[in-house]
Amino acid sequence: MRRFHVATILAAVFFAAPAFGQDGTNRDDLPILLRQQLLPRTFIPAFRAPPGMKSPQDWRAVIDSTWGAGLPTVQKLQIFDTFWGTIDAEFAAFQDLDVDWDALRDRYRPEVEAGVSRGRFAAIMNHLARALRESHTRIYDAPVNFQTARLPGVPLMAASSWGNNSHFGACLTPLPDSSLLVYDVVLDHPLDLALGDRVLGYDGEPWKDLYRQLIEAELPTTGSGWGSSTSSYEHSFLMGAGMNWHLFEQIDVVKYATDDTLSLSVAPLAARTVLPFIFCGEQLDVPGVPKPELFGTAGLTATGGIIEGTRIGYIYVHAWTGSVESEFLQAVRTVMFDNDTIGLIIDFRLNFGGNMFLSNDALEVLFNEEVETIAFAQRSDPTDHLAMMPSSSGPASAYVIRGHSGTFYDRPIAVLVGPGAVSSGDQVALRMTFHPMARTFGKSTATAFNEPASMSFTNSDWVARFARADAYLVSDPTNYLTHDEFVVDEPVWLEPDDVARGLDTVVEAAKAWIRQTTPVATDDVELPTTQLAPNYPNPFRKQTLIAFEVPTTQRTTLTVYDVLGREVAVLVDGLMSAGTHRVRFDGETLAPGVYFYQIRTGAFVETREMIVVR
Repeated sequence: MRRFHVATILAAVFFAAPAFGQDGTNRDDLPILLRQQLLPRTFIPAFRAPPGMKSPQDWRAVIDSTWGAGLPTVQKLQIFDTFWGTIDAEFAAFQDLDVDWDALRDRYRPEVEAGVSRGRFAAIMNHLARALRESHTRIYDAPVNFQTARLPGVPLMAASSWGNNSHFGACLTPLPDSSLLVYDVVLDHPLDLALGDRVLGYDGEPWKDLYRQLIEAELPTTGSGWGSSTSSYEHSFLMGAGMNWHLFEQIDVVKYATDDTLSLSVAPLAARTVLPFIFCGEQLDVPGVPKPELFGTAGLTATGGIIEGTRIGYIYVHAWTGSVESEFLQAVRTVMFDNDTIGLIIDFRLNFGGNMFLSNDALEVLFNEEVETIAFAQRSDPTDHLAMMPSSSGPASAYVIRGHSGTFYDRPIAVLVGPGAVSSGDQVALRMTFHPMARTFGKSTATAFNEPASMSFTNSDWVARFARADAYLVSDPTNYLTHDEFVVDEPVWLEPDDVARGLDTVVEAAKAWIRQTTPVATDDVELPTTQLAPNYPNPFRKQTLIAFEVPTTQRTTLTVYDVLGREVAVLVDGLMSAGTHRVRFDGETLAPGVYFYQIRTGAFVETREMIVVR
């Protein structure tokens, strides 16, 4: 499992899509919310209730006691009226949205006018924005939402978990049954979580029910936000399960190795003041291809390479900002001109957005003709939520892909997408679908197909953005894209058996399609992989022999675990030369029962069962 070691621990937040002037030029300002996420969580509440689910009334009392009175009522009303009024007159994504905006004003404004606490007011504004179900449209009181330490009992709900997950120490993604798959985890996790384990929920209740109860109770929210489409909205809140452990007493986990369901106290998490940095993007490591390090010393935003043992190119892009223009172009050129590839995978499953125009140079190399894509529309009538007109954000010609007749990638292109692609992450993923050789794999993106704008408040603690213009396909100008699902050609996501072996299910599906699409004569050949033999004898009383074969000299670990996933012994840890190796394992001191031994070489992982008897 690859780790990022950085000095600054950064919680993820979506970069905004670019704001454009009337001439179509890009101002590409980093959103205020990104800066807020950099703030240290230094606010320690004087009052903290015991962890555990509460009634909405009890939650309200805890929220009132946590952050105190806050601003005078007149200032709270100014913030409320500015946000509500701006949305009412300018928000461009009311299409395909079931919300009664007037009713929300009538519900919340009298409450604010009667006097509310700082925490309650932050929650009202957070959930007023959440009702619009749009990734860019958010409003926060920074000290409440971003600077409050998430200690046990603090009533702060995390929505989603893209980016830094050091609060929990593991990365989770939803499975079809709404349980949460552990696909990455820090070493020596306080709860002994392992790859392939599943988080069900807390205190005996499924997270899929708990998160809805927390929303209904209207806790203030933190984290990297929610998706705009129906599926990405739900995905966002489900994946945030681990980042909400501070609200509960026990976490319910299904161990992959044994299929046992355990209720574990979260106290070991509370006892660790700092967990190692772990960056979660719903992407497993791909052999031979480094991941970007957005917040590392290199600061890379796009990286590429050739998948080890294949002739398939692979490119990651985590944001459209910084030096990504040259990085993406170089990665494309390396695949197209420096290697004899049979196909290309471009991974947009995590992309925080930025300036979509920074993809232009590379797309011009991949495409061989000009392609019209999108344009923007904005509100034409402040009294009619659905009245739209062409936007001042620049003409449709600004979004044309200007391919060159002299270059063209004429081989299969698998585009990997997911809810972690937002804003310009959405837009560039959509642009790639216009390539005649492209096919998409994964899940719908966030579908924040719009241009955000900021709001200004006299109090600097408050920050807000909203969708000012919505995108539409030039070929379908009456259908606005925000809130629509991104229709994926091959719906596929991470699966426990693959993750436990270190395999990325989405990548494997893309590789299989490329091979099927490519003529047999040009197909690639996989290099031999590590082989792990069954231990002999098995069952055993004192000693057993374990054999394994390594095809090339590489770092290898061979570890023994008990049924709870706890490490029992490390038999091999270091460089092993190519060839067959054998090690003996002494089980005389072990209690009788089932154990597991696991080998790792690079991205290869295999686990087998062993039985100790007396």
